[in-house]
Amino acid sequence: MNSLNQFRQLTGQSTYAENLTHLFNAAIKENIPIAIWRKPAEEQIQAICQISDRKLQIEELENAPEGFIFHPFRKPEGESRNYILSEIELSQKKNEFVIHPTLQNHSTELSAFFHVFKELQSDDKFKFTDFLHSSPEVDEDKDKFISLVEKCKQYISEGYYQKIVPSRRAKYGIKKNFHPVHELFKLCEAYENAFVSLVYMPGNGLWIGATPELLISTENNQYFHTVSLAGTQGVPPDFDLSRAAWRHKEIEEQALVSRYIVNCFKQIRLREYDENGPKTVKAGNLIHLKTSFKVDMKATNFPELASTMLQLLHPTSAICGMPMKPAAQFLEQNEGYDREYFSGYLGPVNFESSTSIFVNLRCSRVYRDGGVIYAGAGVTEYSIAEDEWAETEIKFRTLLNVFESNA
Repeated sequence: MNSLNQFRQLTGQSTYAENLTHLFNAAIKENIPIAIWRKPAEEQIQAICQISDRKLQIEELENAPEGFIFHPFRKPEGESRNYILSEIELSQKKNEFVIHPTLQNHSTELSAFFHVFKELQSDDKFKFTDFLHSSPEVDEDKDKFISLVEKCKQYISEGYYQKIVPSRRAKYGIKKNFHPVHELFKLCEAYENAFVSLVYMPGNGLWIGATPELLISTENNQYFHTVSLAGTQGVPPDFDLSRAAWRHKEIEEQALVSRYIVNCFKQIRLREYDENGPKTVKAGNLIHLKTSFKVDMKATNFPELASTMLQLLHPTSAICGMPMKPAAQFLEQNEGYDREYFSGYLGPVNFESSTSIFVNLRCSRVYRDGGVIYAGAGVTEYSIAEDEWAETEIKFRTLLNVFESNA
């Protein structure tokens, strides 16, 4: 019996949630990369994992093999990978495994993975946390963050920057019954307009998130999309978007991001694009200002636009600042920690004829003994330091409200 038939025999009587949980557990135990996600406004969850030892760093999206990009805030060095090949796929739509033809040359690895999967189906004592690192020390001092915001404002007022986006992190405990796949389903239910993801990258940990911010996307190798999303307010669940009132600080913060995108278009002499917004949009317990941009790559004869704009946009002013390079240098010197994959980017590439890459916001790294959660705040000359601290607290709740629920 071949490996695909073995998988189908094992999984045919199980629910998608059960199969996905066993796939995740097997990947963690075998220390192989896995990505699980659900795109905004869609119902279907997708999962892929890679059992071969190829370590890919993808720069050009157009010719990349089908897979999932997972890129840190700063560019990885040396042989660090930023890509997960789609070698084993499990979609919610069919609830059956698809094994990529290239794995015919990896029958030994596939057979070993199959046996681990089979063992974990009946292992009620398996703990994914046993295979993770312990959490690091985290500085959660409010006064230090307030001081950093004031320093940002000082440099902005002196004309060195237009905007800086300092971030902070905090630790939280996880319940005994916490399992990332279960939490992923809860996030999907809570945030239908977010890109929900669960990614494990060997050597770089386990990450879970629900981000509202598209970085770039393409449809059918023809249409390119990007958005400027900035300005944040916390709102109740039943908030009427028509009642949103935006301050000058938030309007200017979002306008900076939009202007940056337009300037990127100008750099590459792209003049034909559709711009729509800004509009108020809701993402969980938050509202933001959003402007959408669309380009017909065939009409403009720019098939490599996605790769070009990805290089120009990251890190966006929404998560770094303006001017981009000096703001990034300021953060590296003053923020006090490595963001790792927070405010990097992630998403499926050339998957079912589309690419969808998002900024990794509202995310957390999960450790053996708990989690670390991240949030940033856009500082302009109009910022109030206490308000920026409060904004990060509100952003933390996007995940924590779900993790702490008993659903």
